[in-house]
Amino acid sequence: MIALLWVVAILAALVAAPFLVAALVAAVRARSGPVVALSAAGLAVFLGVAFGVPHPLGLLAAAVAAGLGGRHLLRSVTRNWQHGSESVKLSAAHLTLIAGSFVFLIPFAWLISTSLKPDDEMAVFPPRWIPTQQVESATIKNAEGLPAKLSRTKDGGALVAEVADLPTGEIEVVRLNGEGAQAVPAGGEQRATFARGDLEKVRRPDPRWENYSEALAFLPPETRFGAVFLGNTLFLTAMTVIGTLLSSSVVAFAFARLNWPGKNVWFAILLATMMVPGAVTMMPQFLIFRSLGWIDTLQPLWVPAFFGSAFNIFLLRQFFMTIPNELEDAAKIDGCGPVAIYWRIMLPLVKPALAAIAIMGTLGAWNNFQGPLIYLSSPEKMPLAYALQLYQTQHGGEPGLMMAASTLVILPIIVLFFFTQRYFIEGVSLTGLGGR
Repeated sequence: MIALLWVVAILAALVAAPFLVAALVAAVRARSGPVVALSAAGLAVFLGVAFGVPHPLGLLAAAVAAGLGGRHLLRSVTRNWQHGSESVKLSAAHLTLIAGSFVFLIPFAWLISTSLKPDDEMAVFPPRWIPTQQVESATIKNAEGLPAKLSRTKDGGALVAEVADLPTGEIEVVRLNGEGAQAVPAGGEQRATFARGDLEKVRRPDPRWENYSEALAFLPPETRFGAVFLGNTLFLTAMTVIGTLLSSSVVAFAFARLNWPGKNVWFAILLATMMVPGAVTMMPQFLIFRSLGWIDTLQPLWVPAFFGSAFNIFLLRQFFMTIPNELEDAAKIDGCGPVAIYWRIMLPLVKPALAAIAIMGTLGAWNNFQGPLIYLSSPEKMPLAYALQLYQTQHGGEPGLMMAASTLVILPIIVLFFFTQRYFIEGVSLTGLGGR
């Protein structure tokens, strides 16, 4: 019964939240200060109750009150109920998208958080999202000559400095007077021994940035701190993008703007190749590259890009076909041939599609793991994706270093997509509407 009440209460809260948000947005647009204050206060109280109430009936009551109050406030700052209803729908859509974004961001946030944690925080439950480190004393050294770490005894909460790990598994400590890292030994430097379970570490929010430098330092010296892997990846990515753009655009132009016998038949055959699984062509491709002597070289990873891709050709063909014929006719009158029309007229008009293909090609080449796994065996020729897998086999027991290395690998792609997402979305959304 309690579980059913929680489900009903949560559903009611999800219905009530858009009313408060819509009332707040509408009040801001209407520049109604009192309604803005009431909406903001109501939303803050509702969120506080929603995340702090221990019983479903309390959440249900708060949701009903929030929904009715938000509806009343919304009607006071909107022209009519139809206008208010549209505001509620937009608020609900935006809240859904924001919630979905947070869900998809959780793995990335966990990656960043773990990459900045010390080893003793990796297996803590419940997990800590904000990395912390144990506070060190500024006045006391341990047996190794390093700053002693501070803890508190669980029985009385006394502040102590850990000065030695005894063979019995216990910790030798020095009792301190004062608080924080500047605390000094108590009179006569009172020493005692405690079991690890009897001490609670004194921690403060402090990310461990050394994980990144150590992750690079553990790489083999011949890789130059990963620069060799990065260079191979950049080369493969650049050649793949160039080859994909050139070959796919040329073939798409021929299918869309030139007239030649059997064009539609060959285009249907091209689209049919998209139905063939990659596992079917894997072995024939390997045998071809082996006969060419390309095994353990980078050629099998970028040369196929210069032979086009069925999906990219289809995408560009849709753009080319919707470009007005008058532009091509005007270019022919000015003396342009097919090559000049392709290069000077058509390509500039399909920049959104080219940008989308370039971004997808970059992502595919950067994250390609299967290709290097099949064709490469020399460490100096490996790209980042394969090198990361080898790094995991050697340092898989050190999650902090592993997550730091993973972050370094994916960071360039995230930055690239952040600055080019507009072109990617525009290129995909305008498929079939080229020239606009």
